[in-house]
Amino acid sequence: MTSPYEKALAETDSTLRTDIIEHPFIDVILRGDLTEEVYAAYLRETFHLVTQTPYFLSAAASRSTEGWLQDFFLNLAIEERHHDRLCVQDLRRLGYDTDTYLAGLPGLGTWTMVGQNHWTVSMKDPAALLGFAAATEGLGATLGPKVSAAMVGYPFAERALTFLKVHAEEDQEHIAMVRKAFDRAAVTSQERYDLMVTTWTYTLRAYGQLFTDALSAAKAKVDA
Repeated sequence: MTSPYEKALAETDSTLRTDIIEHPFIDVILRGDLTEEVYAAYLRETFHLVTQTPYFLSAAASRSTEGWLQDFFLNLAIEERHHDRLCVQDLRRLGYDTDTYLAGLPGLGTWTMVGQNHWTVSMKDPAALLGFAAATEGLGATLGPKVSAAMVGYPFAERALTFLKVHAEEDQEHIAMVRKAFDRAAVTSQERYDLMVTTWTYTLRAYGQLFTDALSAAKAKVDA
């Protein structure tokens, strides 16, 4: 029998393929054409996202009425704390003045995910974040190791892969936890399942936009 998670995985597969796997950003990395500017822009967008992650996970825990879901979100919030520091560390190792480089607003992709998650927690159902977690932890667990292996071939990134390596390892355990929580939450109602799947799908689309933002930001810097 197909579990809710497996069903959702199949429903979001086409979006994963078109918006993430086939995105030019991934192709650039795997074929050996990534530049330091694009990688730095990716770290900057990621910094703005992971800075907010513990906050909306904590908010989800405080608004959840189910004890097990409160515990899940609190534990994940603790696990995700300080990951912004990994981005800062990597950027400094690339030679960036992080106080200057990280100033300002994030791009559309990060803006969308942060706004989506705070909105679903406060206005809809905190369980929606299980869709976000399924998307992001799933990317870290499946695509993370492949990208990390390719990044080793870039001399400029040799000492600046902390964020990617940590997530390629940790997300293997996290996705197993997310899968169990997703299945447990999904059986409560069709409405909740649909919300989690929609959040999963929109997160993948926004993450693809984050990749586009990184490519565009680096190009703008070159053109300036």
